[in-house]
Amino acid sequence: MKLFSLLFVVLLTLFTNVYAADPEYDGQCTMGLAQGRQQHTDCSVLWVGPDDKLYCFASQSAKQLFLQAPKENLMRAQAFWEDQENLKRLIRRE
Repeated sequence: MKLFSLLFVVLLTLFTNVYAADPEYDGQCTMGLAQGRQQHTDCSVLWVGPDDKLYCFASQSAKQLFLQAPKENLMRAQAFWEDQENLKRLIRRE
């Protein structure tokens, strides 16, 4: 029982900083933003990026699709989040 308690405390300490932070994009689906649409989520499907930020997804399939090219999808999501016209310009360049 003590081992379980110790393990729980260690895990809680490691992940407290991640889950204490607000999710990026006000909790909207990151893959949805990368595709040029806003979709609110309950943040039940999460991914912690290499930047230690919390990203939400509308479904596991959206997350799996996102993870096929996370760097590119983050760039597209950020462009759309900043200005919806940015994504159109970014797609034209590709």
